[in-house]
Amino acid sequence: MAEAAINSERVSQSVCQHCGAQPAGAHFCPDCGKIQAVAEGSDHFSFFGLPRKLRIDESELEKSFYALSRQFHPDYFMRANEPERQASMERSSMLNDAYRTLRDRIARVTYLLMLEGYKEAEKKAPPDLLEEVFELNMQVEELKAAKKMGDEDEVAEARSSLEEALAGLRKKLAGIDEVLLTLSEDWDSALDQNAATDQKKPLLDRISELLSHRSYIRHLVRDIQEEL
Repeated sequence: MAEAAINSERVSQSVCQHCGAQPAGAHFCPDCGKIQAVAEGSDHFSFFGLPRKLRIDESELEKSFYALSRQFHPDYFMRANEPERQASMERSSMLNDAYRTLRDRIARVTYLLMLEGYKEAEKKAPPDLLEEVFELNMQVEELKAAKKMGDEDEVAEARSSLEEALAGLRKKLAGIDEVLLTLSEDWDSALDQNAATDQKKPLLDRISELLSHRSYIRHLVRDIQEEL
């Protein structure tokens, strides 16, 4: 993948501004060798020469990142003309953003949804967690009251209950991550099979819903941890 990423970016780009050749989305013009400006409409997957799949070889992604980092580094373009210097900075910046996004599994899924037209999912509690959330909020308030009163026994009891609840929430997060992994495989298979949009949309809808639930639970976990 490193070689593919260095040689080609899967985005259309009209002509090389230096020699007029058609670089076909390459990072560097195949005719004159000049670095190209980032093509309009380029995305993080295409920048690395990748299809919009959710399961990627992270070690190969890292190799491509370091290979491209060396090629785009502004120090190599200090004596180049202004368009080349600008292009090196643009590509270096996008490379960092793309790598930071694609190397993280959840960030990668979230980014794919954005590319597919989904807005950032609101934090929504899973239906089976609504009653538990009410109970957790009560436990948090009890802990706050116990701390305020300085009742160490009550504080210890409230902490114990919340720590047990945290273990349950982390287990739910792990379950969501397992389902997301399966759905990611389903998405990649659908992409390989050139599935129709109406076949892929239910997958994206479900992924979006799970990300919303995951975000809500993580926020809840963070709030409880801060109180503990």
